[in-house]
Amino acid sequence: METRLEVRLREPNPLFTRWLERWLREAERRQQRSQHKLRQALEALKSYPLPLYSGRDLAVLRGFGGTLCQLIDEELRQHRAASEAQPVATTAQYEEQVQQVVQAVQEKQQKAKQKAKQKKPTKKAQLEQAAAEERERVVEMLPGGFEVLLLVDTQETSGKNKRVLDQTRSYLQSLGAEHEVRRLTVGDFLWIARAADGSELVLPYIVERKRMDDLASSIRDGRFHEQKHRLRQCGLPHVIYLIEDYGDNEQLGLPLDSLLQALANARIQSGIQVVRTENHYRSMCYLAGMSRALRQLFLGKSLHSVDRVALGVSRSCLTDRRVGLLKFRALYEDSAKNAQLTVREVFVQQLLQLHSLSLDRALAIVERYPTPRLLLDAYAACGEVEQARRLLAGITCGALERPLGEKLSQCLYDFYGSEFR
Repeated sequence: METRLEVRLREPNPLFTRWLERWLREAERRQQRSQHKLRQALEALKSYPLPLYSGRDLAVLRGFGGTLCQLIDEELRQHRAASEAQPVATTAQYEEQVQQVVQAVQEKQQKAKQKAKQKKPTKKAQLEQAAAEERERVVEMLPGGFEVLLLVDTQETSGKNKRVLDQTRSYLQSLGAEHEVRRLTVGDFLWIARAADGSELVLPYIVERKRMDDLASSIRDGRFHEQKHRLRQCGLPHVIYLIEDYGDNEQLGLPLDSLLQALANARIQSGIQVVRTENHYRSMCYLAGMSRALRQLFLGKSLHSVDRVALGVSRSCLTDRRVGLLKFRALYEDSAKNAQLTVREVFVQQLLQLHSLSLDRALAIVERYPTPRLLLDAYAACGEVEQARRLLAGITCGALERPLGEKLSQCLYDFYGSEFR
């Protein structure tokens, strides 16, 4: 942006000013009437901001008549005869002062730019910085210096069937289980250790509660595999599926044997603990009992915060006197569904939507081909179509390391090898 400069000399016409002052003193001493015109001309000259170089130039000012202008021109000729440097000196002085002003303005603008760069950050930037500092802060909790609290997801206490869902809170209150309702980004229930300063660490247990009919629905629409994947990726080592019977477990939408097989696969292949209860009240009794057991187990220990990488490496034994745990805020943000996913994670979720593709099978495929692009390149490198259709058949998965088989390999080739229009 351009800046308009206004340069004013302290004394633009010092030579003419000295002459007028001298003539004015003489006129006042002699009591001449010309003193009034001279005083008027002197005031006008001092008010004029630019240099003037002759009596003719002075004629534009008030009080400078023809006689006074001629007198100044005559005095100027005599002065120039003595020294030709005065007009040049006056011009040079003006130019020098202009340069000084320009330099001062440029320095001021530079300082303003630097100050603008160092301006106070926005509220959003301050919150982001504070969140980053909070994630880096190490939390230490001494034995007995914290309370163990059960967290209940808001979806467990509100919803379409509000009469049934509100029973969660009323049952927990009647069982004396200290709890708090808040939004969880993964799981339905988990436990935290909260210190007096508000710091919160997550105990290594997380519970996903499902009724039998909801389990059948989640298997049909693919949510079951996606939820298992997110629970295993959250960083908490002990994942519990709390399964409630739905009456006589009839009219569930899927055969009961299929649901039991899915739970058995989750227990054996994914290492998820499965707990079955008769009804909602029995589920809350189980959670209240877990709260008492965890309180007894952890209150005598020293706790400190670690990140997910350190937690995965250390896997502190519950018999240790000092246990590393995740911060609740870190778990909340990292497990959010809208968190930025890697291409590998998106590929796993995409594979889980395909029929007959379990989490273990999807992970086995992604272990060999981490992205869809690499899988497509592998298909393209095959010499024949039949070879491409059998490309994934030999990949093993699960504890028994069973191969995927030709049928599933052909289905995957047909899906990724088709051109959708």
